[in-house]
Amino acid sequence: MIKHIVMWKMAPVEDKAGKAKAIKENLEALKDKIDVIADIEVGLNFNDTDSAADVVLVSTFKTVQDLNEYQNHPAHKAVGAAYVRPYVSERRVCDYEL
Repeated sequence: MIKHIVMWKMAPVEDKAGKAKAIKENLEALKDKIDVIADIEVGLNFNDTDSAADVVLVSTFKTVQDLNEYQNHPAHKAVGAAYVRPYVSERRVCDYEL
């Protein structure tokens, strides 16, 4: 199994909470569009420290090939282009095998 974890800091945008919620909803909706996703969860941070991220994605795939298929899927790319990249200032990622 492969874990794919991404954490974002939101940029200083209008309606930051609304934009974060849209990221969550649209990423989680990918479960019904991309069949290689074994599990996907998106959390919205409530920790108020400077080192905290605002949004976290935790997803699971059976193989590295499935992760690559997900990352290159048009639906995933569309969510990134419309809901994530315009509203975040920082991204961190960790991929590992269980």
